[in-house]
Amino acid sequence: MTNYFEKLKLLSTKAYAPYSNFHVSAICLLADGTEVKGVNIENAAYSVTICAERTCLAQVYTLGYQKKDIIKFFLYTDSNQQGSPCGTCRQFLWELLGHDVPIEIYNQKGDSYVTTMQDLLPYGFTKEDLE
Repeated sequence: MTNYFEKLKLLSTKAYAPYSNFHVSAICLLADGTEVKGVNIENAAYSVTICAERTCLAQVYTLGYQKKDIIKFFLYTDSNQQGSPCGTCRQFLWELLGHDVPIEIYNQKGDSYVTTMQDLLPYGFTKEDLE
């Protein structure tokens, strides 16, 4: 079995986080065994910062995969406590990740929990809300 905590922790060292020093990494495991990775990239103009979750999923779609291809999503936050995606990322994940896909979230100590989008964002904004 793959040790995703170690992979995520190593990947988090590639984050560009000169302002917060809070490193985050994500790995999307696809049905064909491909692992698509992402890290947070900060910017002095905070609004253009991109989180690891969005970096990772943007690459999934750029590579030609879709939500049906994602079988698990892994997230690491450089926190002593349990971490979770920010509100922006929850909405992004809601649309691009299947709602029943397991999301395994680790903190810097290796503690983890598994959740789903349905639990993280039970009333997500959808296309139907625009009609």
